[in-house]
Amino acid sequence: MLLKKIVVAEDDDAIAHMVSMALGDAGFLCLRAFDGEEALRLVRAHDPDLLILDVMMPRVDGLEVARRLKADVMWSRTPILMLTALASVDNSVEGLDAGADAYMTKPFDLREFSARVRAMIRATRRERDRNPTTDLPGSRAIDSHLEELLKSGKTVAVLHIDVLQFDAYQDKIGFARSEDAVRALARLVLDEARQASEGGAFVGHLGGSDFIAVAEPAAAQALATRLIAASDARRAELFPGDSGDLAVVIALASTEGLDAKGFDELGRRLGQAMRAAKDAGKAGCVAWPVAK
Repeated sequence: MLLKKIVVAEDDDAIAHMVSMALGDAGFLCLRAFDGEEALRLVRAHDPDLLILDVMMPRVDGLEVARRLKADVMWSRTPILMLTALASVDNSVEGLDAGADAYMTKPFDLREFSARVRAMIRATRRERDRNPTTDLPGSRAIDSHLEELLKSGKTVAVLHIDVLQFDAYQDKIGFARSEDAVRALARLVLDEARQASEGGAFVGHLGGSDFIAVAEPAAAQALATRLIAASDARRAELFPGDSGDLAVVIALASTEGLDAKGFDELGRRLGQAMRAAKDAGKAGCVAWPVAK
């Protein structure tokens, strides 16, 4: 998994060193900016998970950096933790109005500072990694979740759900109606996964009509069977209009035997099973290893 990147924009060497050491020990990759212009350049070049921004800096001050980033359609999503020696309420309001997401005054406790950083990154990641159509975790969140499962050593089953001929269906009914169909399918997958899981279900949206669900190995085959049956029974509701040759197909693979470095192998297993499912050309589930 890639290290989370943080730009530290602070012209005071002692504070910058203290902050970078604390965050580096916590597993973050810190990129130092000595002034506001360099902070803007580093954010645009590296798309960090967080910008730690001092208010009083040379060339471009922190308030102006925050204003410029929040006014940009691409970089407005970058969370900003603003640091300042100015402790009045007016200063805090000015920083937040400029675009800071959180505000801390110097001096600060490093434990509280590190906890605030982690909380901001968690909250921002949850929002950034969601698919905008369904609000389910997106591809980066799916990758992170699967990597964490592999690292934990827990054996789970992973289902890759897709719809055959969905592109042709989308061309016929239009983008807006096909997006409604994707959202309806997402609700179906999530509802069924929740019923199959006692400890909470993970469902993610890769994009288009592709979804990932994680289940206990003993429940995975039954979940796949129910999903196919439910999508067929509710076909007119899920896919209004001329649904033609649409068919829900599911690839099923286990993480059994995989260690923390087994992400690519898991992808290979799912890919092999999905190719076989699509080659069959009809609704159904294919598990890895594929029967020859």
